[in-house]
Amino acid sequence: MRSEKMLMYKDLNEINIDLEQYEEQYLTNYEKKKWEKRILKKMRKQKPTHKKKYLGVTAAVILATVISISTGMVSVANMPFVGGMIEEYIGSNEQVDYATYKTAIGTTAENEYGKLTLNEVLIDGGRLLISSTFEPAEGIDFDYKMNPMPKVLINGENLTSLTGGQSVEINDSMYTIYNDVEITDIPIGETIRFHIEYDRLDLEMPIDNPWIFDIDVPTEQLAASSETIAFNQEIQLGNGQSIRLEKMIVTPISTILYYDWPEQANHIAFKIVSESGAEILPNSMAIDPEESYNRYTSIDLQAEKYYLVPFETSANPHATKPGKVMEQSILINP
Repeated sequence: MRSEKMLMYKDLNEINIDLEQYEEQYLTNYEKKKWEKRILKKMRKQKPTHKKKYLGVTAAVILATVISISTGMVSVANMPFVGGMIEEYIGSNEQVDYATYKTAIGTTAENEYGKLTLNEVLIDGGRLLISSTFEPAEGIDFDYKMNPMPKVLINGENLTSLTGGQSVEINDSMYTIYNDVEITDIPIGETIRFHIEYDRLDLEMPIDNPWIFDIDVPTEQLAASSETIAFNQEIQLGNGQSIRLEKMIVTPISTILYYDWPEQANHIAFKIVSESGAEILPNSMAIDPEESYNRYTSIDLQAEKYYLVPFETSANPHATKPGKVMEQSILINP
């Protein structure tokens, strides 16, 4: 019996597969990083026994053979794809799972430009994160450099301040579309009605027949795991100028600080410094006279004390005698 199995394994490993029928696909930078993480993760795991390792290789060969037989002349590039997860877009270095806070949608809208499927959404402090899959219609010129942007209404009201996005090519006819929509005063703790309207194929390419989604998103789980810290205090910068700290929202996904930035001062941001000495710099920011914010990774307010430390990020060409930023630290969690 053992010799028969060995003979079967030998035959499988000697199968010649014609690879010329498959089009060579180049990995994007996003895909390279994703594979690098997966390889490093596998390398960190405990090495399997010789028996398990041998069976694993055999199973891989069998799987490859089955795929070749069942797909025939179908290119791997055109195989069905499951939409990218929001965790991948956020780009955390840690293995995180935000399933508790995400809402799966799975709804598809179609127009003359193609099909857009809303995969999942995630509400975080002051923002809505969206993952969708775009399948361009035949003859539509689209590539990863183009970014469909949505218009978002909350309970019928437009509270959007900024919108960003990224397109990731999966194959020659499918893209994952990520969007990060900054929204002022999201009412965390209740079910929110979102009207999402993709009315642009790219920033400068409006469309007449937009993809439209109306969804309800619960936020009770996020509210139970989040904390809002109200500062409402002035921070003196020197030379008679100041910045007003408004509030900080700490969620399991990120930390965001809101503050008022006086236009006459240089561009000021804040870093978070832990009691143990670790420094956390903003991974994104908007410095604007109407609304400024810094967004960081999530912090654990129960683990230790944290402080805000202002610093100058760049010179404001319109500033008049901005002065030097005073060295100081503001306690976040007394």
